[in-house]
Amino acid sequence: MGQSSSKNKQNNQQKELTSILKSTTVEPMQNVNEDILPQLTSPAHVDTSLVPDWIHKKQFLEVLSDNVPNFSKIQNFYITPATSEGDNFSSLILRIAIDVKLTDKSMKSLAFMMKVPHESAKMQQMLKTVNFFTVENAAYTELISKFEELYSSIGMNIKFAPRTYKFTESVRKEPKLINTVLMYDLSQDGYRNVNRLECLNVEQTKLVLRKLAQYHSASAQCRAIYGPYPELFTQAMFGSNKERAISILEGIMGPFKKMFLENLYFFKNGDKYYEKFSTLFSKMSNKFLSLSTFDDSEFNVINHGDCWINNLLFKFDSDGDLIDVKFVDFQLPKYGHPSTDLLNFIMSSVHIDHKLKHFDYFIKYYHDQLIEHLHLLGYKDRMPTLSELHMQLYKYGMWAITASVMVLPIVLLDHNEESMEYKSQLYTNARYKENIEQIMPWLDNRGLLDL
Repeated sequence: MGQSSSKNKQNNQQKELTSILKSTTVEPMQNVNEDILPQLTSPAHVDTSLVPDWIHKKQFLEVLSDNVPNFSKIQNFYITPATSEGDNFSSLILRIAIDVKLTDKSMKSLAFMMKVPHESAKMQQMLKTVNFFTVENAAYTELISKFEELYSSIGMNIKFAPRTYKFTESVRKEPKLINTVLMYDLSQDGYRNVNRLECLNVEQTKLVLRKLAQYHSASAQCRAIYGPYPELFTQAMFGSNKERAISILEGIMGPFKKMFLENLYFFKNGDKYYEKFSTLFSKMSNKFLSLSTFDDSEFNVINHGDCWINNLLFKFDSDGDLIDVKFVDFQLPKYGHPSTDLLNFIMSSVHIDHKLKHFDYFIKYYHDQLIEHLHLLGYKDRMPTLSELHMQLYKYGMWAITASVMVLPIVLLDHNEESMEYKSQLYTNARYKENIEQIMPWLDNRGLLDL
């Protein structure tokens, strides 16, 4: 096979990939101090036409009355998109800033993040197969709250995610509110995304792995205490209809696979790996579906399901030292082996100077934290050994492939420019080229290209 295909073919693939890319990336949250003022004014350069016309301030009265002491009335209400149109696969993310007047006549400024589905026919059809909003709301109310309560019961104040709020009375008047997620805006407390182009250093990586271990440990203990999780968190990816699920997966992954193979020959020794990647890609969707069914003989947890740098919010102190990290975007929580979160996170989000060199160290660090917190929570079932964890990382190695081929390119692409030509650099920019040229032999040496 030659080093390039026809120009028309490449342009078509770039067009397909751009469509998928625009539905995958998420803009970072801005610091609330820049947006929330005692008297709100309209931010510049915001396309307010993206805000659904069925959302209005009266719907928030019940939330404010239930959660703001001495609430009197809404003084100012402002809602703007936190992302551009098409930037998120399933949702439009809105930032809601509210000035409220209290009963003592003083003012209080609040901020929320609200996720609503895109109005496209394609998204409405997908929601009939997998309703991401039902899943995410259930994750916050049925999972995360219980996990945090477990730690609270042993005197540990561990929080995994922002607080969420529920519409009740307003839903009766506007049923579309059912398919929304309303969250506390963590930027009010100093949480923020880090620069994803720089990826994570060792300290940041260990903080995330510790929090993941705490989260996974709590999910295992909840299973031991309360019994099996509901089908919402255990069912196969994209529902039980295999043919439909494969169609959805191919629609998402297909353009990435095509463009990666198109550019593989431009990577150092890329021709050496072409046949292996081509064969691997041909069975990727079926492999994904088989791995999405949990094996009850293994140590299983509730995976975050989409653990990568854009879904991590970090908090630093005044000296710039790390304090905490929290997770956002729980649309894909899944009961199964923790390899899913570990491989997706490390391979997509850790700096190339560390992810391969310190991979085994990171896994041991996670395992140490997992065992420590399982003991703290009083977990009595059999705990996984480090060697078992490593063996399962091989079994679930497909997640290392998808993270390297489909998530990492997005992490390393600079979105300051939005042109088609710029997005064609997904696999040709120097950052990704430097990463993948080191990752490919690492994957091959571990046998992960022969899955």
